[in-house]
Amino acid sequence: MPYDVTHDIIAGSLVLRGVAGSVGAVYSDHRTDKPGRGAAVELPAVLELLTAIKARQITAAQAERALTPFLDRVEQYDREMDAFAAHYGD
Repeated sequence: MPYDVTHDIIAGSLVLRGVAGSVGAVYSDHRTDKPGRGAAVELPAVLELLTAIKARQITAAQAERALTPFLDRVEQYDREMDAFAAHYGD
C-alpha cells in the first residue's frame, strides 16, 4: 500500500519547501539494484536541483544528500512491508 510523503529539501543554499513524493509505488524493471527503488519525487523539484547544479549554486553531492529523506523513507517502507509479509504471509 503506497503512500505520499512530503519533505523540505535543503541543498547548500537552496531550500525547496514541501517537496512531494511517494513510497511504494514506482518499481521500474530497470535500475532494480539502485537506492531509491520504489520512491518517486516530484519532477519540478528534481529539475530545480539540476538547474542549481548547472548554475553552480549547489554541488551534485549536495543535491544527492538533499534527497536522503526520500531514500530513508523508502528504506523504512521496505522494512515495514517485509515485516507485514512475514507476519501475514505473502
